[in-house]
Amino acid sequence: MMAKVQRGLLVSCAAAVAVLAAATGAAADANAPAAVTPLKDAFERHTLPVTDRVHVIYRVWTSTEPPFEGNSVVFEQSDGLAVVDAGGSPLSGRHIVEQIRAFSAKPVKYLIYTHWHGDHDLGAGAFREAWPGVRIISTGATWASMTGKPMAYIAAYAKNNGDLADIARQRLADPTVSDSRKAGWRKVLAAVPSLVEAYQDLKAYPADITFTDAIDLPDAEAPLRVMFLGRANTDGDAVVWAPKQRVLAAGDIVVSPVPYASSSFPTEWIGVLKKLEAYDFAYLVPGHGRVQTDRTYVDKVIAAIQTVQSEGCAAGRQGPQPR
Repeated sequence: MMAKVQRGLLVSCAAAVAVLAAATGAAADANAPAAVTPLKDAFERHTLPVTDRVHVIYRVWTSTEPPFEGNSVVFEQSDGLAVVDAGGSPLSGRHIVEQIRAFSAKPVKYLIYTHWHGDHDLGAGAFREAWPGVRIISTGATWASMTGKPMAYIAAYAKNNGDLADIARQRLADPTVSDSRKAGWRKVLAAVPSLVEAYQDLKAYPADITFTDAIDLPDAEAPLRVMFLGRANTDGDAVVWAPKQRVLAAGDIVVSPVPYASSSFPTEWIGVLKKLEAYDFAYLVPGHGRVQTDRTYVDKVIAAIQTVQSEGCAAGRQGPQPR
């Protein structure tokens, strides 16, 4: 999968992101803290307290900075922690564990996957090592992807990330590539050594507990509801709602400042975004990017997808244009 899919995803993501970035204006929550530059390695993490019982552990706040690592969200329940997403490599997972232990002595009881993409689950081994009793939760569709062909790419992930260096050099040598895009390729080229090292000997850890519609994690202080609201970024997206804290962890259904749109389900995605907006959240944590405190950015994503659909359908009706 990887030799073709790595490049295919790179190209398709670039195209989708370019269109959606233009439509959304790449906006983010202006009240969120500024990015913190990692110091030790490309996978280093930082922690943002959102409420007294909710913390976001993040790499950087932009979704366009390699390595493309998702946010992790920690919910503190009375007798332990529930963590949403595990990072994208064993190294990243270890960094997340370190961050958790810096603010809580409680064990992690549950690790929840929002979807099957490796940047959200390939750090799970560090959780198994730190807390052997942790139970992993996902939708049934995510479990199927993690135990089937979609996850097969991890066997060659290190090698194929190394191959990205050749692609980056080609783009940097191409006089037709704009300076702004070359800046992005320089970031990719700089990150490649860290990616190759971190992505050695990857292992998938599928869920122990699966659900179809919803599963509740009761608690007196921070009850959680883990839900499947429909296909959006993948066919098995899970979201986590903490009603007492009014925090909604959306996974890659929402990514800021530029949405990830490769291999998604655009029509259903719009419906799921509208369902998210119906929750009375004070904080919405995207799969990547800054914490959102209102619906402004989600509205822009909805409008962007609608624009892409409308213009794509119009182009399809017109057919090929003469040159």
